[in-house]
Amino acid sequence: MSVSVDSIAEKTFDNFKKITPALVAVAILAGLLLFLPENVLARMSLNELPDLWKQIIGIVFLLSVALISTMVVFSVISQITEKRRNKRIRANLRKKYQTLSPKQKTIILQVLRSEDKTISLDKNSGDTIYLVNNLFLHMPGQAFTLGWNNEMILTYVPQPWLIELYNEEPDLFK
Repeated sequence: MSVSVDSIAEKTFDNFKKITPALVAVAILAGLLLFLPENVLARMSLNELPDLWKQIIGIVFLLSVALISTMVVFSVISQITEKRRNKRIRANLRKKYQTLSPKQKTIILQVLRSEDKTISLDKNSGDTIYLVNNLFLHMPGQAFTLGWNNEMILTYVPQPWLIELYNEEPDLFK
């Protein structure tokens, strides 16, 4: 049984995500006990806490604020890196589209301009294999039909990024 550091870190941070509301509540409570004016604490009979309790409350406050800030920072960083990664992948796929053969571009245009965004193609065709392997088309789970010469005719749909690109930059597909 192999345990990777990534899986341990992922499980740890998943547990932090679950306790975030409780962690925020602890931080607020500890912060109030530390920073409320003396007269408010006196009304609640909390002004005469032993020094040890005050130290523990201070440590809990610092720890909870540090954990909350760490979760927020890592969440923001992961979102930024995900956006940058998706942007880079999309740019590479756009370049790949521009290098397609005219027949492959015709297939892409047919599927994008069809009413139901599907096209039936021979599974063993070189163009079909290339378009599926390079993430232009996707074959949803389905039953197949046999065409002439026992060729497998399957229905393919465009990848979501291709539909988005077609909607955003229709001039690219002319």
